[in-house]
Amino acid sequence: MPGSYNFLLLAFALLVASLSAYAALEVSERISTQEAQYRRLWLTLGAGVFGLGIWAALFLCVAALRLPMAVGFEARLGVLSLLLTVGSAFYLMHLAGLRRPHAARLLVGGVAIGAALNAVFHMALKAMMLVPELKYQKSLLLLAVLATELTAVFAVALFSSTNTRKASANSVGSLNSQQTRRVLASILVGAGLVASACAGLRAVAIMPDAQSHALRSITREHLVNGIVFGAFFAMTLALVVSGAQRNRVLKKIVGRTNDKLLHFATHDVLTGLPNRVLLSDRIQHAIQVARRNGRPFAVLFMDLDGFKGINDSLGHAVGDGLLVSVSQRIRGCIRGEDMVARIGGDEFVVVMSNLSSPEVVEHLSENILSVLRQDVEIEDATLRVTSSIGIAVYPNSGDSVDALMRNADAAMYEAKQSGRNTYRFFEPAMHASAMRHLMVRQALQQAIEQEQFSLHFQPKYRGGSHQLTGVEALLRWTHPELGEMSPSEFIPIAERSGQIIPIGDWVLRAVCSQIRHWDMAGVKPVKVALNLSPLQMRTDLVNSITSIVGEAGIAPQRLMFEITETAAMKDVERSTRVINDLQALGFDIAIDDFGTGYSSLAYLAQFHCRQIKIDRFFTSRLDASDHSGRAIVSAIIALAHALQMEVVAEGVETEEQLRELQALHCDQVQGFLLGRPAEASKTQGLLEASNDDLFGAMLRNGPAI
Repeated sequence: MPGSYNFLLLAFALLVASLSAYAALEVSERISTQEAQYRRLWLTLGAGVFGLGIWAALFLCVAALRLPMAVGFEARLGVLSLLLTVGSAFYLMHLAGLRRPHAARLLVGGVAIGAALNAVFHMALKAMMLVPELKYQKSLLLLAVLATELTAVFAVALFSSTNTRKASANSVGSLNSQQTRRVLASILVGAGLVASACAGLRAVAIMPDAQSHALRSITREHLVNGIVFGAFFAMTLALVVSGAQRNRVLKKIVGRTNDKLLHFATHDVLTGLPNRVLLSDRIQHAIQVARRNGRPFAVLFMDLDGFKGINDSLGHAVGDGLLVSVSQRIRGCIRGEDMVARIGGDEFVVVMSNLSSPEVVEHLSENILSVLRQDVEIEDATLRVTSSIGIAVYPNSGDSVDALMRNADAAMYEAKQSGRNTYRFFEPAMHASAMRHLMVRQALQQAIEQEQFSLHFQPKYRGGSHQLTGVEALLRWTHPELGEMSPSEFIPIAERSGQIIPIGDWVLRAVCSQIRHWDMAGVKPVKVALNLSPLQMRTDLVNSITSIVGEAGIAPQRLMFEITETAAMKDVERSTRVINDLQALGFDIAIDDFGTGYSSLAYLAQFHCRQIKIDRFFTSRLDASDHSGRAIVSAIIALAHALQMEVVAEGVETEEQLRELQALHCDQVQGFLLGRPAEASKTQGLLEASNDDLFGAMLRNGPAI
């Protein structure tokens, strides 16, 4: 994915790194002049200031990388990297305090510190826990590593040289000259560090549909805000340790940046709107005012519909431009006493104070929806976006900041479920639904690690005979507390949260493992079909599949991937490329749920897949002499055969349906009449016992599984 960065964050990283280096240089000059009992105190102080500043600068550089998804940072990796940075700074200050250090020792020390800083930078990237994992351009990565090493060696040499120049600092002129050198040297150290980090970011390749799966994570917004306030602390220390008379330059810099830092900590950099921190304060203030005057207020939580698709297909520059335009349009709809904030990604929140009636909120919501539906021109692209709005009114929908935000979010989710481009007021029933959604989403994060998933397999048979043609792998989830979870419930949640990517990889690995187990048991080879979610149709899907299948040593001919018609038509160009690449490698492709989506015959011919699966809705209409249902199924079969594709009918549950499908020359059938999904052990028995007697028994006596 092409790099896109927040240059204000990069500039702030340079400021923090330079100020920390300046403060550490001041401290390093004092280490060797102090009595032995005070040296360790100054050494610790300098290491703390410099280590915290360098760590903050590196994490700010990583946070400056603009990504289309919400990103968290793993707290444990963040703490570990901070300890490593402070330890490296401690070693640097120790080298700076040596009376007559050997040049070779300084060089080795600089290389070691550079290696530690490189490790800290990559720990910061790793802390985002992105799936698929990061990939690197080796040449740029090597350049970044070398730049960091050179910066570290320069810093060691610079800090050590302060001891050799102290003796000459006896006059005001020499003091001013030395201070000027310190300022310039500090800027060079900061610039070298930030430039090295930027080179490292350029070496990083991130997939457009990557998702952050950091557990115990700190959001990017909270991390940046924490660093901002940490920078206040570091700058204060820099003023204290440097002395009142020798600090006019630093005081001037700090004085001019304090207001900007405070604004930066409370406002979104891209749109200039208040961020989550200021929003929380505003809602808390609105609660206090409402308690005094008895007038309610409303919190409107809105999310843009389809923004991720625009961001992925047209790039982050267009996506950022759209967000700026949306923020301006929302701001133009609200009253002067109201506030709109951007709390991350494509999520905006409006706080409406002093409501005279619910109709005022409805009128504003309709205005926002109407304004956002209008076309917007961004970089020669004409875009149209809609929004889903959830509304929580104080005090009926909550009496605290967390309750109002949570309930407005729940109402927004209900608006999404209701077809989008609409608004919904919070109702108590939504809370239970939202809590269930949140509970399932959190439980999914640990489902793979705790081996809660399993596979069931449903057989497919030749339409006019007893021949077993393959099995379809179906995902099942048993939670220790929630019990058996329906795929119809947890799959949409996994797709919305992005967790479907690692889950899909687990399914493929589990299928490959099961095939190997059956092969070792001497079971006759069988083709296994598995479903691909629309979100899995990403640019690196083919590489991911070939990597997993190749690692397992499974022949591609043993696998078939089922792609829903809607997913295939969502991005026809990408789907065509993915389907063609997979088929070229030997994998079979089936279009699932055919007839329920777009049903574009032109693109169906372009895909030219191995199979078409008729949705169970049409199969069920073959009963009760439904002539229109029979005509539709007959037309689908004739179309597929004309395109040299096989047809599989899903949901066969009655003998009447089976006879009709046989009469229409349907190639394969699948359903409860012939076999229910079963565990792998029972499926193995079915594979071993697939013969005439078994199939005949199923038709005479009902399902055998």
